[in-house]
Amino acid sequence: MLLVLLENGPMFAAAVARSAKLNRTTTYGILKELASKGLVSSSSGAATKYQSIAPELLPAYIERRGNELLEMKTQVAEVVPQIKMLRSKGNVLPKVQFFEGKEGIEQAYVDKLENNEGKVVYEFTGMDTTYEKLGPKFIEYYLKKRIGSKIKSEYIAPDTPFARKEAEFDKEYYRQVKFIPPQYAMDTEISIYDNKVSLTSFSAENPVTILIEDENLARTMKKLFDFVQSTSK
Repeated sequence: MLLVLLENGPMFAAAVARSAKLNRTTTYGILKELASKGLVSSSSGAATKYQSIAPELLPAYIERRGNELLEMKTQVAEVVPQIKMLRSKGNVLPKVQFFEGKEGIEQAYVDKLENNEGKVVYEFTGMDTTYEKLGPKFIEYYLKKRIGSKIKSEYIAPDTPFARKEAEFDKEYYRQVKFIPPQYAMDTEISIYDNKVSLTSFSAENPVTILIEDENLARTMKKLFDFVQSTSK
């Protein structure tokens, strides 16, 4: 089923079922499972469509899954160009994607590293919540990969003891922090990079990332970031 979505782009569940030769009940169950693993996202609109993650993110996903998937990484990397060609023919990439659950959010975070031509990400972040919800293992993975990719992070965070302590490592972690008053604490994160805006809510009931690809929105959010940064300490 994942291959069907990789080759065709956004599809209604009924169309996925037909292509995969499965009944709708089974199809919905598999789509939900793939979404929980961060491999499939749903797009907004009058009716829900489903699409796979961008093919170039597959190697990084497999790397994180551990040694049992390591052998697949090379094979997937080899077919990425063909999959990208298939998708580009139909101009099928949506402008809005939803990533649900912790693994879905992690996959959206990887997009900041794999699809970031500008090599910089600007973030409004509640560092206390972000570190708590994503956990030390993923944070360590993400920081190591971001630093290795030479992607700089400029971020604005509420002034908390935890954020202050983390800021001591800014030079080592290739980032720069500006603080806003602690009363503006947030359980969310907004990231701006290239022509994308990533909105993450760490809600206990339904953690989700909404990834919006829109040049005008990204430009406006970057101006807002610049203003807040210029007035922060």
